[in-house]
Amino acid sequence: MVHCDDDDLAVIALGEPASREIEEHLQACALCRSSLDQWVAVVSSARSITPDDHLVAPPPSVWEGIRDELEPRATVTSLDDARRSRRPVGWLLAAAAGVGLVLGSVATFGLVTSSTAPSPSIVAQGGLDSMDGVAVAGTAAVEEDETGRHLHVTVPDLPPVEDGYYEVWMATADASTMVAVGTLGPSGDSILTLPAGMNVADFPLVDVSVEHFDGNPGHSAQSVVRGLLAT
Repeated sequence: MVHCDDDDLAVIALGEPASREIEEHLQACALCRSSLDQWVAVVSSARSITPDDHLVAPPPSVWEGIRDELEPRATVTSLDDARRSRRPVGWLLAAAAGVGLVLGSVATFGLVTSSTAPSPSIVAQGGLDSMDGVAVAGTAAVEEDETGRHLHVTVPDLPPVEDGYYEVWMATADASTMVAVGTLGPSGDSILTLPAGMNVADFPLVDVSVEHFDGNPGHSAQSVVRGLLAT
């Protein structure tokens, strides 16, 4: 019995339709079905990679092997040897096609992200001290990038609020004027976009308060942490 070629099985695993002859053979041959299942598993694993996965640099031996394969050789290969070497080459090409489709997009994503998203500059920053007897503290920083200015607030270990939420404010130094800039989520870490034209020098005070669903947009006078930003 002539079994299916590895190249054909690899292409089928990648999504290409099988010929009628191969389909009939696969129905009758458990060995080839097992080989196809292995190919499908390889392709499925490769395609499960997401942009959140981190690429790992291969060891030098991998690049040395690729270099050796690409360097021209001044040797004569017989036709029989060439035929015998066809399957390993096809295996590598098919695997590279299956994995490369995903890894290429991941690598491109990483390169584009790193090249188009430089680290933001720090305009002002400061610590947030506990208020009202709550044993928590945090930090705040105004960061600036190509999209504008953002307030990065971090207050870990905040107790949950059953009937409300945490609101972040920027205020004048004496807290006489306060502007709500967003909410602080359960993680205790939020990056909030500041209104265009807001001057940090005029609003250097950062305040986090407990607010309730009472329809009142004003400050509840129940601050959790507060601190001044320094430029």
